Amino acid sequence: MKRVAVAEAVGQVLAHDIARIVIGEVKDTPFRRGHVIATEDIEALLKLGKEHVFIEEPGDALAFKHKLHEEDVALGLYELCANDSLYASDIREGKIEAFAAWDGMLSIDVSRLQAINSIGELTIVTKFTHQAVKKGDKVAGMRCIPLWLDTVQLEQARSIWQGVPLMRIKPFVRQKVGIVTTGSEVATGRIKDAFRPIIEERIAPFGMSVIAQEIVTDDTEQIVKAIETVKSAGADIIFCTGGMSVDPDDLTPGAIARSAAQVVTYGLPVLPGSMVCIAYMADGTPLVGLPGGVLFSKPTAFDVLLPRLAADDPITKADCVALGHGGLQ
Repeated sequence: MKRVAVAEAVGQVLAHDIARIVIGEVKDTPFRRGHVIATEDIEALLKLGKEHVFIEEPGDALAFKHKLHEEDVALGLYELCANDSLYASDIREGKIEAFAAWDGMLSIDVSRLQAINSIGELTIVTKFTHQAVKKGDKVAGMRCIPLWLDTVQLEQARSIWQGVPLMRIKPFVRQKVGIVTTGSEVATGRIKDAFRPIIEERIAPFGMSVIAQEIVTDDTEQIVKAIETVKSAGADIIFCTGGMSVDPDDLTPGAIARSAAQVVTYGLPVLPGSMVCIAYMADGTPLVGLPGGVLFSKPTAFDVLLPRLAADDPITKADCVALGHGGLQ
């Protein structure tokens, strides 16, 4: 690869993309790697501020025997992420971008991602894990910093990868919602249930719909029975509303504990909406207690959890603890 004055580069092969940026108007790559520079290109290159360019030379393959061009690095990094839930852009300016092939939740192995980004001068940049994305959304970009990168760095990245994709779009699979509404004021008709319309609004983007609802008074046995009823109606995810505070007469957390095979947490380091209970029934059906804060605020802990619940992505206690960093909505 050789640096030459633009005026002397006619007939030579460009070794890298050249970008054009007009603030607020355009960002493109009018000159691509492999382009043979013509006389009419000189003025355009000078307008782009390029008085010199790098051209390919016959001996480049030998000179860069242990290095990879930025485009080859980008292709190699995309391979570490590639699967049927993603599709790739063309390579431009040494960069490839990854897009969601369908609606779902972006799931990233953050520890391996960070290990790869710690190697040296290669980078994989992503959106936050566990967030909802739509088909066609950009979710990641891959590139290296120099034009030529030592081959060993990509080899180290592959040793971390080991054939398991770093990210995936998990489709939303839990779609049949059951609601158990507690509170004597609602059960007796003194006030109208305000939770259901809010839940329906929040779950609609995930393809979910309410198929069953039970309204009961603040009685543990009735709440347990109501959970069984909506489960028998075909609900594959159950939300319990009301009775989630620490008041002695708020019995929903205890009823959830009786109905569940595993209670992951009662309380979440997310505000507003921290008084959430996350549990799983014996067959893996999520059973979630929603606090009153969901009625008054958006987003809340409920919105943070929804993508994972809809995608049937198991939530652990460690996951809950980690939400404290960035948990203020």
